[in-house]
Amino acid sequence: MLEFDGSPYLVPSSVESFLRTELDKFRARVEALRTEGRLTEATLRRYYGQTRFEQVAESNALEGSTLSVGETELAVTRGITITGHDPGYSRDAQALARALDRLAEIAQARRPPTIADVKEVHELILGDRPSAGHFRTQPVRISGSDHVPPETWREVMSGMEAWEAWSMARSGASCLLRAAVLHAWLVHIHPFLDGNGRTARAIGNLEMIRSGYPPVIIRARRDRSRYLEALASSDQGDISLVLNLLLDRAGDALRDLERAATREQGFDAARAMVRQKQERHLSVWSAAVELMVSTLDDRLSEQAQELGATLRIQRYRDSLNLDEYLDLCQGGTISQSWTFRVELDIPALPRHVRLAWAGHRSREMLASLPPKAMDGPSLFWSEPNIERFPPWRRLDQGPGCDEVTLVDDRWFVRRGPVISSLSTLELVDAIAKDLLAGAANG
Repeated sequence: MLEFDGSPYLVPSSVESFLRTELDKFRARVEALRTEGRLTEATLRRYYGQTRFEQVAESNALEGSTLSVGETELAVTRGITITGHDPGYSRDAQALARALDRLAEIAQARRPPTIADVKEVHELILGDRPSAGHFRTQPVRISGSDHVPPETWREVMSGMEAWEAWSMARSGASCLLRAAVLHAWLVHIHPFLDGNGRTARAIGNLEMIRSGYPPVIIRARRDRSRYLEALASSDQGDISLVLNLLLDRAGDALRDLERAATREQGFDAARAMVRQKQERHLSVWSAAVELMVSTLDDRLSEQAQELGATLRIQRYRDSLNLDEYLDLCQGGTISQSWTFRVELDIPALPRHVRLAWAGHRSREMLASLPPKAMDGPSLFWSEPNIERFPPWRRLDQGPGCDEVTLVDDRWFVRRGPVISSLSTLELVDAIAKDLLAGAANG
């Protein structure tokens, strides 16, 4: 059983077996990496040196910072204010970097985090602001959320005491489960006037580090919508979406650490040239997908307006990094690679939602492509899962196509057993037609 007793959270019974299996798989990968003796001090320093500034930049970006990873590194290492950005963003980067350094020291004690740790980390994150390290004494509202946090200081303190009691009582639970609960619960209580998200993410990663796992990075552009949806679900007592997101991102971090552990120390010029070509192929794929989504947005907007409908297309830009792209090219699988989501609200009809995601090409598609076609991923479709977990259910028959992949400047489209070649406009017309028909049919 997953250890939620004493917390406000549960997971649906249909989900628990899946999550337990995934947690066990992750733990086995970590143990294999340790027991094989591949993690040298040099490897760990190199890996954490590369990810430290990304962790700072992405956590602050979720709160509105515009600093890139490189600009964050300059602000932290040189103590300067980056021109062209709000000066507060440079101060926030320096403060969060100091907090993460302290976090690493706290983690060495191998003890569960306490209220005192939360206050100390918050004080470091907010710096010289008057509310730094102090629980709020007035009500707050969370922008864009229906959740109403505890209003009085006594209610906040009561919530944090329950948080600490669970942390102490369940110190031996899976670190990923603990990270999910402690992270979501802190956001739910919202004990501070400002800096709650950054503090919660830092405390969640304290759990990862104290157990010897790589820290999780939730990326602003890629994960924001999924992250906010998961936290909203946790406000209703279901932690499964938060845990699933952390599993995916922890898997990404572990994969990168595994690769760092096996990488040769010297620079490999031939490999670098290959890498550059692979980066260009990924750029071509990304640009083609963006053009297709942009054209679909334009086409559906015109038709939705005629119907008095509301259209929303959520782009998940940067949905594939190079390593994930190469994994798919080789027929591998990766964690959820959402590409874009379409929502159509037609008056008096149910909302129609479809999610496009990237996966490896099917056997049927591979058998029908030109002999010299370059490797690449395919796009597939999913719909919301009425059973809620996993949150999306794959569609065998999607709008406009069951599967589509790019070869040169043409889209190869599979619908059932039939595979055809279409231009971007032809593909968009087919997708738009089926989306509108699906929305009209409920």
